[in-house]
Amino acid sequence: MKVLILSVDRDDDFGAKAGLNSPFIGRQENLDAAVGLGLKDPEDSDINTILAAISIYEEMVKKGMDAEVATICGDTKVGYESDVALATQLENVLEMVKPDRVVLVSDGAEDEYIFPMVASRVKVDSVKRVFVKQAPTVEGTYYIMVKMLKDDKVRKRLLFPIGLVFAILGVFSLLPKIFEYMEAPSFDIIASMGFGFLGIALGLYLIFYAYHVGERTVSGLSRTTKAIKSGSQMIPFAVLALIFLIAGVAAGLNAADSATTDELTMKVLLFMGGTLWLWMFAAFSYATGKFVNLFLDDGKIHWTYIVTILSVFAIGFIIQGAIDATMFFLGYQSYDELFLGLEILAGFLLAGFSGLLNSSLRSQVSHSEGKKEAVTEGKESAD
Repeated sequence: MKVLILSVDRDDDFGAKAGLNSPFIGRQENLDAAVGLGLKDPEDSDINTILAAISIYEEMVKKGMDAEVATICGDTKVGYESDVALATQLENVLEMVKPDRVVLVSDGAEDEYIFPMVASRVKVDSVKRVFVKQAPTVEGTYYIMVKMLKDDKVRKRLLFPIGLVFAILGVFSLLPKIFEYMEAPSFDIIASMGFGFLGIALGLYLIFYAYHVGERTVSGLSRTTKAIKSGSQMIPFAVLALIFLIAGVAAGLNAADSATTDELTMKVLLFMGGTLWLWMFAAFSYATGKFVNLFLDDGKIHWTYIVTILSVFAIGFIIQGAIDATMFFLGYQSYDELFLGLEILAGFLLAGFSGLLNSSLRSQVSHSEGKKEAVTEGKESAD
């Protein structure tokens, strides 16, 4: 009876941080992978996971058991993509090792999403979760929190929702004062906007910090400079998108100013309605520019941008339908109920179609990559 000790890295830290190609099969490959990741990020918990798997393997070998150790990795985009990558690597490992039983080793509940995937293919005897010991001091806790905030996954999951709440509260705090100032400008109204601006500033700072907006902006400016110098086809589309964004704000303010009543709700809805489609066309213009530029560069059709364009219009129809329905139910304007339903239905149909197209394309890409890996491994084993 052969036992496989299987270590799982669902978010592919070995690939993202250390540049290693998984799966790792055998004690030496796993040990080399642990050292490689340890040199790049000594505090990553996946190092402990793979070493724990090696430790279990050595214990079984000492007892005279027929055992093998392997590590499979997913993708940095945790979810469908990572699980497809894990499934492909799992099939390859099972085909090469041919185990009768598996001991699953992970560093947390997230990696154990693979348990049903493994259990459906081979019997799982045990699941071992590895915990990393930490010093229970105030300094240690502070250090851990600082290190956690430097982790991209933690930053996005923790800071983004908090920043979004602050930003939304700030916006809804400012809107009444902005419209009030437009009707009767005064310094007192400007002074009362402080908390609203503070909320927006804090919220945007947390969101930008979570998604490295500052670093990406510098990188984007550098790429833009290079694109301008090289005569990239993206430039006119980007300029057009910027014009649409500015025109959208102007159109929204003009629509809000033309309101027949002084009700804030109506002005906000008119502002959103006036801004919506110009901003949608800004996104459409930018995505089209990326699509055209990449097509001219490598001669390939990048379907992800087609999906993006469809999603943009789907969101536009859904939001427009929601705005019109709100205006209708509040009695601000009269619409044909069938027209409202068709707007929202068109949005959901476009969203569903883009989702199916995206899923189909991802499945085809993953399937082709799996075939390439299998062919490569077959050639290497033959050599």
